[in-house]
Amino acid sequence: MISLKNAAISGRIEHHVPLSKMTWLRVGGEASCMFHPNDAQDLSEFLQQFPQKNTHILGAGSNILVRDGGVAGCVIKMGKGFRTFHATDTHIDVGAGLLDRYVADRCQKLGLSGLEFMTTIPGTIGGGLAMNASCYGAGFADRLVHANVMDPFGKIHILLPQELNYGYRSCGLPSGWIFLSARFLCTPSEPDGIALTMAEMDLQRKKTQPIMVKTGGSTFANPQKGSAWEWLDQAGFRGKKLGQAMFSEKHCNFLINLGDASAKDLETLAEQAKKAVFDQSGVTLRWEIVRWGAHSAAV
Repeated sequence: MISLKNAAISGRIEHHVPLSKMTWLRVGGEASCMFHPNDAQDLSEFLQQFPQKNTHILGAGSNILVRDGGVAGCVIKMGKGFRTFHATDTHIDVGAGLLDRYVADRCQKLGLSGLEFMTTIPGTIGGGLAMNASCYGAGFADRLVHANVMDPFGKIHILLPQELNYGYRSCGLPSGWIFLSARFLCTPSEPDGIALTMAEMDLQRKKTQPIMVKTGGSTFANPQKGSAWEWLDQAGFRGKKLGQAMFSEKHCNFLINLGDASAKDLETLAEQAKKAVFDQSGVTLRWEIVRWGAHSAAV
């Protein structure tokens, strides 16, 4: 159990924190501890005092599956001090704790184009940077100028996109490093035109994806050949259920918790689908939902 003795650390520590209500899938066990840093300096002091071998950063919880046994390591929940927003005519500097949609909306009002795609990504800037989130032909890496990142020892680094080894829905940042903020390139444009583009993206999302349900977004990243949903559909997993876990009828790459699903049922169903696709077509699907913790609590 972590007990704060360093006066330089002003953030809050909690123990045995239930995580099921903090993620979109609404499943899983508890975090053994959770730290709420007030700002980057606070986080740095914490990491220096308590070096973390097993750190998890919780943003909006939109693409995280917490296993039923919970998380033994420390979960870091970034608050108000990580929700900064500053804009110029050519770029924005934003904190990792801001919601993607909020950033898209602010840019629209300011007449800054290039980040419209963020309006349909249900997460935070930090999460988007960590996975190179993308949709409608645009992604985080495409507009990133640089990111401010903290290593596991509390030191801040300014990294360029090429130093982050970005790929499709992937980032090569080492485990334990934490995104703090980022600068994105923008292009001056008419706010009305930006709003129209965002509205079209929102409409397309509503037509093709399940919303207002307990889901974690895309379960698998698209493989090099074809789309994940096409392979899942061909393998017969559209609408497939296991207990209260189900692949969406509307978009069969979306796992849904119908009510009281367990994390085990959701993960088992997805693994069954992954195996079926490989057995049928030889295609290996890669998890896009991030899985945390142990399958069962330690006795």
